[in-house]
Amino acid sequence: MSDSDSTLSPEPQRTIKIIFISDYVRLPSYSPCIFHFFYDLSFFGIYQLCAFCYIGNKSLKDAIAGCRDLDVRFDVEFRPFTLLCQSSVPEVPKAKGEKVPNRREYLVRKFGKEQAESKWKVVEELAQKAGLPLAEDGIVARSTLAHRLAVKAYKVGGQAMQGHLNDILFDAIFAACKDVSDVEFLADAAEKIGLMNKAEATAFLQDTDCKNCVNQMIEAARASGVNGVPSIIIDGKWALNGVQSTECYLQILRKIAQSSSMTECASIVSVES
Repeated sequence: MSDSDSTLSPEPQRTIKIIFISDYVRLPSYSPCIFHFFYDLSFFGIYQLCAFCYIGNKSLKDAIAGCRDLDVRFDVEFRPFTLLCQSSVPEVPKAKGEKVPNRREYLVRKFGKEQAESKWKVVEELAQKAGLPLAEDGIVARSTLAHRLAVKAYKVGGQAMQGHLNDILFDAIFAACKDVSDVEFLADAAEKIGLMNKAEATAFLQDTDCKNCVNQMIEAARASGVNGVPSIIIDGKWALNGVQSTECYLQILRKIAQSSSMTECASIVSVES
């Protein structure tokens, strides 16, 4: 046997898949926490606000940054979920100057002023701890168009392009009070990340491309038991519902990365692309 034959090829770097099921709108959703580590949200009732996706995204990114010393790579894919029903806010684009519902009015109407204020205070405190800006109010709109764009971004440019888009969307929605259903805003975002130019993005958003894929992903998530966001599945082994701290994510990521087991969990959400 020659020296070249006896030389072992280096093993490929292990990839840990993270599926982050989320929505971009800012309103209540039902999402019981499976694992309570650092934030016990039981006092918050059965409702959570999907600004938690905004906060959870930051916590997860910080945790991944804390794993740079490990010989693994993380593939984070955001998948869609919708919290609004057709009767709450219509999906059709709004006419210029048409009034859109805002977050404060929506929560007060749903919970009453006192509960709405106490619930949002929890979100503000968590955002502050995460070092994230959070506007006092915001627009409530359907997120279907944004989800279609995010799915397209992952198909074309993987987690780097989709992650860049998510950063733009989350900041615009929760810090700058932008309308996530506005075609012009989304077309600008698509151009910024290099997905397509503004004219192409406008045509894409006005068509139905990726709509079936988004619907399939949402249906698959609901069929697997997801009924609120954020819902995160890590390496097919850990299912986390509800916002968690960076420390919680870091603990789990390091534990999984250092494990030799590669067994996949049957509960992982999968659909045809």
